[in-house]
Amino acid sequence: MPFSELYFNVDNGYLEGLVRGFKAGILSQADYLNLVQCETLEDLKLHLQSTDYGSFLANEASPLTVSVIDDKLKEKMVVEFRHMRNQSYEPLASFMDFITSTSCCLRAPVATREIKPWRTVSLSMR
Repeated sequence: MPFSELYFNVDNGYLEGLVRGFKAGILSQADYLNLVQCETLEDLKLHLQSTDYGSFLANEASPLTVSVIDDKLKEKMVVEFRHMRNQSYEPLASFMDFITSTSCCLRAPVATREIKPWRTVSLSMR
């Protein structure tokens, strides 16, 4: 067994457990089927309270809007990502910094950007 594998849990064990916990908290197919049957956003909120997502809308007053749900979901994701980033060691820490840098992720979507080819390829035979 390589020496580095002996110390895997020292540097990465907490993060692995955290990611496994996040994976276990992902909504199941049955949860999605129940969400589809919700008639109002209040029904959606009530159903989500029985899942790992229950606490993020707990303090929101009625009437609930889609934009509030969207903002709260993004906020929850950012908080969880920052926590993982703060607990990570190299090279994972650098990778997480890279994928959140402004040069990487805050560009316009591909559909709205002009796509430039790297080089022009001529298919004519000479």
